Amino acid sequence: MMKKVTKKLVLVLVAAMLMGLCLVGCGVEKDVQGEWKVTKINGQTPEEVAATMGVTVDDLMMVFKFDGDKATLTGKSGTQEYKPAYKSDGVELKKDDNIVMSMLYNKDAKTLTFKFDNGSEYVAEKGSYTFGQAAPAEGGEAAPAEGGEAAPADGAEQPAEGGEAAPADGAEQPAEGGEAAE
Repeated sequence: MMKKVTKKLVLVLVAAMLMGLCLVGCGVEKDVQGEWKVTKINGQTPEEVAATMGVTVDDLMMVFKFDGDKATLTGKSGTQEYKPAYKSDGVELKKDDNIVMSMLYNKDAKTLTFKFDNGSEYVAEKGSYTFGQAAPAEGGEAAPAEGGEAAPADGAEQPAEGGEAAPADGAEQPAEGGEAAE
């Protein structure tokens, strides 16, 4: 009889503990919903890192969006979709049931922290980011021109010094008088 009572008591305690963990995890789920952008990379701002590397902030930026059972990661190269697994201390992003990334949630600082295999530590805070708005770091790529147009790709028409478009390599070049040579 004592053995049955002990067994039932252990089962009840395990069930209560699992329910408690679920409630804690559910609290994290509620806290992390919405958009998060990277605000620190190895203790520096993305702007500082971009300037050091000679790239734009767009090249480094990552934006996470948590929406219930769906999480997306957007970067300059596109968007990836993951299934979040909310834990008591953060969230894991899964792809095909494999953990791709683990993020620790700091409730007091309201941050998500994660690391990559190369050891780089990233910190994200709630907020949004619009790609294509970053100014280039010295020696980096050109940012979109006024009006939101992206800089032309190599081989496309490039603005000449006077502001008019110059033909791409191999195209007809204007003669000195300004008319196209035949």
